[in-house]
Amino acid sequence: MTRFLLLFTLIFTSLSHASALEEFPFFAITASSDEINLDDPFDKLDSKESFGIRYGKQSTEWRTMFTLQGNSDFTTFSIEMDKILMDSMFGYPEVRPYLGLNVGYIFYDVADFSFEDEIFDGDGSITYGGSFGFLFYITDNIDMDISYHYYDVPDLDPLDYMSGFSVGLHYFY
Repeated sequence: MTRFLLLFTLIFTSLSHASALEEFPFFAITASSDEINLDDPFDKLDSKESFGIRYGKQSTEWRTMFTLQGNSDFTTFSIEMDKILMDSMFGYPEVRPYLGLNVGYIFYDVADFSFEDEIFDGDGSITYGGSFGFLFYITDNIDMDISYHYYDVPDLDPLDYMSGFSVGLHYFY
């Protein structure tokens, strides 16, 4: 819980710095493929595809967004903050790398899931993690985001973490 509070404080302290910059609001749709890993390092659930929506604001240095994503097995809600890298070196390139932090909540139905004769009844947990990726500017109002993300799931047995790749299309208005 201490790690969650520290991460939450870091994200929202950074937001005050980002508010001084010109911001560009956006809506987005996302598609993701996630590998869900169990506590046992040799067991993995199948990859799960999911779809989502985002709302956020982006400046030349920072991006903050709310993401709701899921499929028939799980739903995640997360707050994400990304630092856009190397803008001062290249100006405003068409391709921009970034590093990000996220904190959120996952709802995962594990009621029917059994593991080594143990039945689990939890259905949700706080998540936190990180991401890195690239922004590709397609037009003045649309960009594409390709990223790798990692979510630690500390309080939902038998799940340990989720990781995978995402593609998003952002429309700036």
